[in-house]
Amino acid sequence: MSEIVYCRRCLFPETKPDLFFDADGVCDACKSADRKHGFEDAINWDKRKDQFKAILEEAKKNAKGKYDCLVPVSGGKDSTWQVYAMKKIHGMNPLAVTFDQFDQTPTGVHNLEVLREIGVDHVHFTLNPNIVKALVKKGFEIIGDHYWVNHVGIYTVPFHFAVNFNIPLVIFGENPQFEYGGPEASRDNLVMDRAWRQEFGLMRGLREEDMVDDDISLQDLAMLQFPADEKMHRSEVLGTFYGQYFKWDASIHTELIRKEGWRSLPCAPAGSWVDYENCDMKYIDIRERIKYLKFGYGRATDQLNIELRNGRITREDSLIIAKETDGKVNPDNVVEFCKYIEIEESEYNEIMDSFVNYDIFEKNELGEWTLKHERK
Repeated sequence: MSEIVYCRRCLFPETKPDLFFDADGVCDACKSADRKHGFEDAINWDKRKDQFKAILEEAKKNAKGKYDCLVPVSGGKDSTWQVYAMKKIHGMNPLAVTFDQFDQTPTGVHNLEVLREIGVDHVHFTLNPNIVKALVKKGFEIIGDHYWVNHVGIYTVPFHFAVNFNIPLVIFGENPQFEYGGPEASRDNLVMDRAWRQEFGLMRGLREEDMVDDDISLQDLAMLQFPADEKMHRSEVLGTFYGQYFKWDASIHTELIRKEGWRSLPCAPAGSWVDYENCDMKYIDIRERIKYLKFGYGRATDQLNIELRNGRITREDSLIIAKETDGKVNPDNVVEFCKYIEIEESEYNEIMDSFVNYDIFEKNELGEWTLKHERK
């Protein structure tokens, strides 16, 4: 492969899945940011706000029980903000639903307690830990994402609660295809449903039934299977993204929820630039290392690009940080993760190497994977 082409404005490379460049070499995530901030083809946020107001009024009218909306919440900054916004800003009565993660951090546990301060009912759902461990290992081995079970859980379990508790509205945060780039038809998509989950819910092509084996039955995975279309239609549950109706800015949201007691991590995780993201995922650095080996960029790039598009850092400074940070892993996390899924570190290294993109990486004299061409 020749040298990687990078977006002229941000740090995204052409190797990022579902990313598109215009004739001027600008990626669609940056073009979306132009629309978001009132430049070319600007979004009419007042109109979107009115649309959201109508959705909330409809939800209140259709609610058949105590709750008029549901917010999936993990302990991270975004989902905590969503609960805060629905309760404190919009005057709704949300049910918060957590799909318990296998590697929840002490900071994440604390942040879930913040929901008490906001004042909402809160449900924890814990999938059979033995099944979770098996799914974590399979996700790591097959697609290089040990968070497959978490992704499917957070995008599926809340809909089961919505259907069974007759809650008409499920509120997610940002639309990833708008904020991070994706097919044009999906960037203004206001609906989060089964089709969205299958294509964009980080399932990486693995369906629930693909995980069935001698130790895991389809019945074990029942809560990870999206409610049947008939049930969804009968219940009239709408899943949507808050960030499609209001200009999403995680930095501003984070400062507001800090006043409720929300905390960031003691320091940024390895491979990350900020300390206020992924506060609920201990082994995020391992996942982002694999992404780096596949596509040549990691979590720091995602974080820096957001600040770049918000005009709070320059591309030149961002590039320096990304080069120093992307793909780094905490060795202690490797030891603990291997112990959790019961493999040796040698097997861990073999699995990691199986995801290397040989078109863009090569080993140096120290046996380390390095990009063939310098990032630009």
